[in-house]
Amino acid sequence: MNQQGRRQGGHGHAVASCTEKTQQILGGYVSYFVWSDELSVGNAFIDSDHQMLVDYINQLHEAMAKGHGKEILGKILDELIRYAKEHFQREEDHMKSIRYADFASHKQEHEIFIKEVSDLHAKFSAGNAMLSVRVSKFLKDWLVNHIMKLDRKLAAASR
Repeated sequence: MNQQGRRQGGHGHAVASCTEKTQQILGGYVSYFVWSDELSVGNAFIDSDHQMLVDYINQLHEAMAKGHGKEILGKILDELIRYAKEHFQREEDHMKSIRYADFASHKQEHEIFIKEVSDLHAKFSAGNAMLSVRVSKFLKDWLVNHIMKLDRKLAAASR
């Protein structure tokens, strides 16, 4: 998985390494969602996890753009959901360890995201929903908003 323009991130995963103005090329495909320093919260494990989530969103977007079938898209959604749950658990454990005041509301945002994406996956798997660019946009917008509002606040409380 370690391709040109990538580095090894936390948890043994390859993550995108680029600046805001740099377009990353993955197998001839320009990434939909490029990690930038603006998205960094200044916490190594949180940033590494976020970079991996960006990578999963890019994989899903690329698979849709290339017209891949239900099986491949389903596997990518499975991995995105699995990794998001792992990331959220790490964040929540960290919040507990620092007795984070906004733990309950932050955790609730995680739960809402997992429910929405799991519901989308179930509908898609049952043939009741199509994946479109709107899905990629929802995932990207949710992650950016979550990072900029909630995770930055968490990182500041961690210092």
